[in-house]
Amino acid sequence: MKNIFERAAALALSAAIMFSAAGCSRESTDSVSSAALETIDIPSSEPQPTEILDVGEHKDYDKQDTECYYSGELLIAKQDGKPRAMELFSMNIGEGCLEFYANELNKIKEEAGTKVNVYSMIVPTACELYCPPKYQDQIDDQENILQTLNDMLVNVTPVNVLDTLKNHNAENIYFRSDSRWTPLGAYYAGRIFAKEAGVEYADISEYSPSSPKEYVGDLSYMCMPDGDEDLRKNPDEFIFYKPRTSFVTNYYDDEFEFLSADKYYEENKDSLYEGYCKGGFYCLRLDTKAKNDRRLLIVKDDFGTVMPAFLTGSFSQIYVVEYDYLSANLVEMISEFGVTDVLYLMNTYTVTDSSVYTLETIRTQATNGTLKDDAPDTDVPDSSDSDTDTDFDTESDEGYGEPNEPEYIYGVGINNQIGIVEPSSSPIEEQTEEYTAEPQDNYSEDGGSADYEYEYSYEDGADEDGEW
Repeated sequence: MKNIFERAAALALSAAIMFSAAGCSRESTDSVSSAALETIDIPSSEPQPTEILDVGEHKDYDKQDTECYYSGELLIAKQDGKPRAMELFSMNIGEGCLEFYANELNKIKEEAGTKVNVYSMIVPTACELYCPPKYQDQIDDQENILQTLNDMLVNVTPVNVLDTLKNHNAENIYFRSDSRWTPLGAYYAGRIFAKEAGVEYADISEYSPSSPKEYVGDLSYMCMPDGDEDLRKNPDEFIFYKPRTSFVTNYYDDEFEFLSADKYYEENKDSLYEGYCKGGFYCLRLDTKAKNDRRLLIVKDDFGTVMPAFLTGSFSQIYVVEYDYLSANLVEMISEFGVTDVLYLMNTYTVTDSSVYTLETIRTQATNGTLKDDAPDTDVPDSSDSDTDTDFDTESDEGYGEPNEPEYIYGVGINNQIGIVEPSSSPIEEQTEEYTAEPQDNYSEDGGSADYEYEYSYEDGADEDGEW
């Protein structure tokens, strides 16, 4: 035992002598140490410049006791001094739809091949972020639903946006009077997708916002009179975000036959959400100035309508199809158009409802004739003042801007009813009614500003009693 202690003492004495010697020679080695440190990659606790800092405005709405009342089948909650209408989410059919959705994406990935990336972005509905605590037993847990779905995906990348949206829930990311998210909500979700895809993504400061527009969305016509009145007295704020980089938008019909190149935005005070790509019911191809060979195909429901412009700095071409408005074969499109990335972008109602079975149809149906892209190859302008990018009129209420003489003008109604109309009867020329400060009891299905007077239209799917 004594020998052990003696050896330990000797080792300690030797270490002390070495440390002292190092201290004595410190001055002579300072320059060498500094030079060596410059070449050493020292880990830092600070985030790297490329890391996305997801710092948002958040409130615990799910823990706040809030004044609420039912209006028809909607819950109206008074939050931040304004009413918010919410559909209380419940799975319409069950997990069979989730399994079907996951299997369809797995099959697309298998048929498209290993060189094609497939992503799934499922957007929660507003009640997942804003439902007051005493009503939470009446809704299904969307976070659990999304996790169940993601666990069934094979070689498909889930794009989890719920946490990000919750982190920004005190910002204007969901409309209070509409069933959909706002363009700002889509921006935050697109940032998560771009990170998963490994592509660049422009900061929100790189977009030109329009002046805020008063907007009352689709939930208002589902309310009883009291709820409708509350929403119309407290309209939403609608802001378009226009990329400062230019792009060209080509429009196609459901068989992917080229129609025309036209504007991506066409602002209309009575139908602001439908101001994106003519209501979102067309097939599109966006040509951008992104310097890569990545081509994205977005398969979407109406939540995806506001997303493509946020990705114009990320992909050189972006194809967009509505999941229930396509007569061409999706796998053939991926192969024929050299698609490198496929994004399924839908909300939780779509993937938990029987409408999800349409995904099998577009994957397996035969294309009528030969699938080809007949859009002319046009150089993307250097500036953002291209024919496809509207300069927003922030002062007047003139509705649509001057037309770009499109080859076709379409009227889009509810349930995706689309029909060609003559240019002489376009909304630009028909919009001659006068507006008053007193709204009528009846109003158009797509909502509008609380200050406008307009008549209810039954042409696109409503019966004589106004039921859809």
